[in-house]
Amino acid sequence: MRNINKQNMKKIITYIILWSIVGIGYAQQKQVDLSKQVRVGGAMPSIPPQAVLFYKQDNIMLNDYKDKVLILDFFDTYCSSCIASLPKLQKLQDEMGNQLQIVMVTWQDKGTIEKFWSTNNFVQEHKIHLPMIYSDTLLRQYFPHRVISHVVWAYQGSVQAITHPDFVAGDRIAQLYKGGNIKLPLKYDFEDSGRQHRNGQNSKGSVSLTGFQEGRPTMGYNYGLDSLTGMYRTSFYNLPIFVAYTAVWATIKKPEFILKPERIVWEVRDSSLYKNFGPSGTGKIWLSENGICYERYDQVPRSEKDQAAIVLKDLNALLGLNVYWSTRRMPALVIEGKYKSPGSIVSIDGLKMEGTSVLSFGLDMTGLYPPVIDRVNNKEMLLIPSYEGLKELNDNLKMYGLKVVEKITDVEVLVFQEIDKR
Repeated sequence: MRNINKQNMKKIITYIILWSIVGIGYAQQKQVDLSKQVRVGGAMPSIPPQAVLFYKQDNIMLNDYKDKVLILDFFDTYCSSCIASLPKLQKLQDEMGNQLQIVMVTWQDKGTIEKFWSTNNFVQEHKIHLPMIYSDTLLRQYFPHRVISHVVWAYQGSVQAITHPDFVAGDRIAQLYKGGNIKLPLKYDFEDSGRQHRNGQNSKGSVSLTGFQEGRPTMGYNYGLDSLTGMYRTSFYNLPIFVAYTAVWATIKKPEFILKPERIVWEVRDSSLYKNFGPSGTGKIWLSENGICYERYDQVPRSEKDQAAIVLKDLNALLGLNVYWSTRRMPALVIEGKYKSPGSIVSIDGLKMEGTSVLSFGLDMTGLYPPVIDRVNNKEMLLIPSYEGLKELNDNLKMYGLKVVEKITDVEVLVFQEIDKR
């Protein structure tokens, strides 16, 4: 049985931070110059030779690939999903090289990329050797973005699509190569001022719920004063229904645990309409078919919690759902006992945890156990040596008067219930 090590602790902290900000939305980004951007349908700009790695020469002329499907994949070494997609891209290039040329593009310098390629086991194992334009400043002006990976499709001298990487697949490449055009959902990371606030012009307020809006960046749940209309706007854009509800509920009632699959009850005909259960690399495709957008404008300011409660009622009414917290009896791990100070502790090599809630998160994060319930809610620091399995963990917890017990008990669950209106 795996113990909670330092790497797992980093994941725990990440989960806690995510739960604490889930209702806030995305942070503001730096201003980006959009004056040179090329849109879908526009002519591919004439690009001078670009410095490149992993290519037959030291520079590359993108115009040389006018008669192939040219895919520019904007990349950096901090993007884990970008790295994960490299084997798929390499396989496509190897199999479709007569129709396709994939070129990676990064703002990072030559030395950074060379070091990463020479030391990263994943890259070496999968023998990734796609051309990589480095130290890029020009292409990102033509194809500005805030979120990577960002993929540009060009063919026969024009920009055919700008997408998320999930849409890059052999059948779509072949369709473009043979048919000369393709229609794919647009990835655009900047708000379109032409449609922003369109519902806010109603001085009495308004509520709207739509499906996925192509070309609109995904934005999390947010509530605040809209400077353009002078009204209070609540909004989210292009979110899964599941994510929208959990964001709203996190504002009403901050979770104290990880929402594992066991804690979600689906009383619906098809849960795949609410949450993507498909394989990795299908999320954006699924989202383009099932994502929703919500806007509400109000004249009256409210607390974030009160406003979220109103949004919850809106979503339930508009989607025909009842989403609520309840309990179900199921196997669980329960942290029990009455905390006592252990006095002076001899220095040991262990993990420092700020209370039993962090221990609970850590146990959930291992994926080895049923849902964990913290019945102690202690905030005092725990110093716990590394352990293997629950027996060793309980031996370590004795000095604090605590223990972890496996039992059948009531566990908080989030219920998604469809309301049959027939």
